[in-house]
Amino acid sequence: MERNGCGAGCLVVLIAVTMPLMLLAGVLLAAYTVSAARLEYRAAREEGTLGAFTATRLDCSGRGPCHWQGVFESVERTRQDAWIYGYTPAELAEGDRVPALDAGHEVKVFRPGHYDWPGVLMLAGLSLAALLLPFHLLRRTLRKRGKRVRPSG
Repeated sequence: MERNGCGAGCLVVLIAVTMPLMLLAGVLLAAYTVSAARLEYRAAREEGTLGAFTATRLDCSGRGPCHWQGVFESVERTRQDAWIYGYTPAELAEGDRVPALDAGHEVKVFRPGHYDWPGVLMLAGLSLAALLLPFHLLRRTLRKRGKRVRPSG
């Protein structure tokens, strides 16, 4: 049994279990990142359906920042379950009606001219880390094992 290193059992777990799970997580996160970046790009270019958002309720129940839920109305359709990005909780009040852009997200609409590039960059960084971490761990483990195996003298 090795005291400060990764023995054969540890290496098997690393290769057989951890690497595939991390790679799968990285691929799924990368796919989500591409989808989110596409929506943010559309919002930045103001591509989509312009309309109006009426704030009905401030939701602070999630892990992220508070956001306004409400109704998005355009010439084409009305969505009762929308929430808006680009306004701080202090900028709106219940019943306020503001311009909004539907760029194609299921529930999220945007304040025209506002988009979430920091969020997309954070997702891209997490995707890259999830994809590269297994290879870094394997390389590090194999390097440590190689140093112990070499005979001295």
